Amino acid sequence: KGCFLFAKMMHVPGKYSGGVSQGCSWTQTKGEVELRVPLPDILPDGSVRCDIKPRAYKLWWEAREEVAATSMGGELNDLVVTDDSIWSIESDGPCKTVVMCLRKAVPALWTRLLQADVATEETPHLLDGLERKVPRSRQELLEDAKERAKDAFETPSRARQHVVEGRTNEVLQIAAEDLPDLPVVMLRNCTDCKLVLSADVAAVKLMMEGCKRCEVTLTGKVLTETFEMWRCEECTLHIGSRLRTIQVDACRTLNINFSELASFDRLLSAGAYDTSISFADAPALVGRVDFCALCDELPDKCLDPETDQFITRVVEGNLLTELIIRLSNDFPTTEREVANYALRTQMAEEKIDGVVEGMLGSSLGKTLTQAERNQMKQMMRDQSEQVSAAKMQSEQTAAGRQAARIEFKQKAGNEAFKNGDYQQAAVVYTEALALDDNIAALYSNRAACFLKLGRYMQAREDAEACLRLKPDFAKGHFRHALALQAEERFGEACLAFNRVLQLEPKNKDAASGLRMAEVQAERQRRQQQQG
Repeated sequence: KGCFLFAKMMHVPGKYSGGVSQGCSWTQTKGEVELRVPLPDILPDGSVRCDIKPRAYKLWWEAREEVAATSMGGELNDLVVTDDSIWSIESDGPCKTVVMCLRKAVPALWTRLLQADVATEETPHLLDGLERKVPRSRQELLEDAKERAKDAFETPSRARQHVVEGRTNEVLQIAAEDLPDLPVVMLRNCTDCKLVLSADVAAVKLMMEGCKRCEVTLTGKVLTETFEMWRCEECTLHIGSRLRTIQVDACRTLNINFSELASFDRLLSAGAYDTSISFADAPALVGRVDFCALCDELPDKCLDPETDQFITRVVEGNLLTELIIRLSNDFPTTEREVANYALRTQMAEEKIDGVVEGMLGSSLGKTLTQAERNQMKQMMRDQSEQVSAAKMQSEQTAAGRQAARIEFKQKAGNEAFKNGDYQQAAVVYTEALALDDNIAALYSNRAACFLKLGRYMQAREDAEACLRLKPDFAKGHFRHALALQAEERFGEACLAFNRVLQLEPKNKDAASGLRMAEVQAERQRRQQQQG
């Protein structure tokens, strides 16, 4: 009976759909069939009888007072192994259910339970999500995005790439008539070239990749107001139209010249060296972005040119370059903006006395003594200061921000798991592990997702990673046991369940799991001997 209670409480890996037959519902794995028959509430204990034969089963109870005699069963769809088939009665308060577990003689999926039933036309489908895909890596997601972009470019009436590639020592004048509708203009691997985009050009986006000593003059319109550059050296941009965002990655010695300050909003950079920006109508406003110089300015940050991103904007009349940080919810900002927010919050809190005075001026407040009034003021002030201090600590230090991001993602994963969205939960736990891969609970949580998704090998690997970090983590051993059991490594599953019970002797789920694994291990042993 404990085996069936365990199956009821826990996820059963690899379960497929079955159907309804003679008042009972049934599901299946490739090796077993499970039947469930609800019993009348007033049926006395000991009334039910069951007979399981190689090709048939019969379930019945005799008439008792207000309960009519009932019999059900018949010839099964295929042979079962009677020695390995069992039945029991589950109790859930006043509700009772007969549960039969029939071991198939030949592992296969059935389309009907009894020979007399009508076979289903549809192939049995998984009930535990085995067919769902494993969360993809960041690289796979990027590749998918590129493919989607490629499809978009190649689709009629949508944006299409216009590539200028491999040119050397040329002057190229591009007009609207030279371009397709909604063009994305790409300058790739060109050297010592001059490219002029005429005023009649209306491009979706401009991009440069791998260019050296090239000069680009823009007077036309860019619909997305975006210019992206990567792996370029000694290039110059003359910009005569609005570009809200210029993205510069892994570039060296760039000169970016705007004709008007109003056309510029931000420069985003990662691994940019000796990049200057200037404005014809504001000659005194000159900026320079250099990764080496930024490392010297921020010696405690351990900056990485491939991953750390900076933003350059006009702040209070000056060009300011700042490191982009992420808050707990992944919102991008800077330390200056966080500090300003905290300051505004604190200034608002300083008005708290006035708010409290207004509250104390009410009819209820007038009944308080002066000591009670002072106590109320101090209590509200202390609470406000504690909230502000906690926010400052979690969002102003790098370590605090990192911990807050991990906690935020872990909570998001827990919520997704709770809502049954195991795929999304696994993705979020993966993002948290990308921030810190030394947290055992994250591996354990992701293992639980993979169990639900039917990705048993990955579940086992995550459980093992969890246990390497925290060998005495009972939940990690339990999920390791479930994964081993799903992979039909029943002997090892028994050892894992036993380890859970060593750590938590009263763990009922582990005890039930062990009993089931022992039955499965013995059955497997007999089959191997017969084979």
